[in-house]
Amino acid sequence: MNKLVLALLTIGLLAGCGSKNKNSGKGAFTFEDFRHLFTEAKLPYKLSPETLVEKSSDSAAISPELMKQFLTDTLGISDFPEGTVIKFYPLAAIDGAAVNYFVVKAIGKATTTAYVCFLDKKGHYLNRLAVAKVENKKDQHYFSIDTRQVIKVTNEHEFSPGRTATREDFYGVGEDGKTTLIMTNSSGDAAAGQIFNPIDTLAGKHKLSGDYLSGETSIVSIRDGDDPKSFLFFITFSNDKTGCKGELSGTGHFTSANKGEYKDKGTDCGIAFQFASGRVSIREIGGCGAYRGVRCFFEGSYAKKK
Repeated sequence: MNKLVLALLTIGLLAGCGSKNKNSGKGAFTFEDFRHLFTEAKLPYKLSPETLVEKSSDSAAISPELMKQFLTDTLGISDFPEGTVIKFYPLAAIDGAAVNYFVVKAIGKATTTAYVCFLDKKGHYLNRLAVAKVENKKDQHYFSIDTRQVIKVTNEHEFSPGRTATREDFYGVGEDGKTTLIMTNSSGDAAAGQIFNPIDTLAGKHKLSGDYLSGETSIVSIRDGDDPKSFLFFITFSNDKTGCKGELSGTGHFTSANKGEYKDKGTDCGIAFQFASGRVSIREIGGCGAYRGVRCFFEGSYAKKK
């Protein structure tokens, strides 16, 4: 009888040891096991469009159970059409001073996107930032992290052979995983009447999402946020008479059904959004001089593009 019990216990232990794999789900897989799925990398780090589109083995995909356990099960939802089957692949794990960076590739039917997920030193997920995308030959989106741990997201759009517009957004990351837009550089000429909109291809299912225009050179672009209470925005305007220009992007939060607000954590800049009858009105609720000329403000009414 004792031999039978011992044999059953031995079989149970062996089965338990053999069940520990990347798809085994919560409880059997430790954070160190999860980290070892990623390639260890050091700063500076760069992910090029060529690297992003390299074919990944299906066996290397991160299971939904592990995504939920160590990162988030909502990664990619706001960037892919509803119903899209998304597969996630581990790219790189980088130790930072305040947070650690995990680079994850997401592949949908027609688009490949990369995210940097921020985790604290204990391995707890904090936040993420979409940093790269490949969906057509004319648009290139890629990123790098320098030795100062500043994230640079580069967006290139080719209007015609030899005519390319480039936008570089520089982000800092706090201990809580929240990102702050430090600086934006734009270069290259857009075609007449065209605006280079870095969030143009992101999801816009919310009833207030869309592009709101004022003339040919001014736009307030609204896209879906990570949850129903938040939204992404991009504002750019220029005044030919005064030569004044302004540009700002970030994440705002809805304060009511038709009002929103943005507050820049790095400066006193704030923007109030008022939506009504197919229009959006914006006004500054703080000093936004770092993002515009001294003779103009982020203000005015914009009509929604049909």
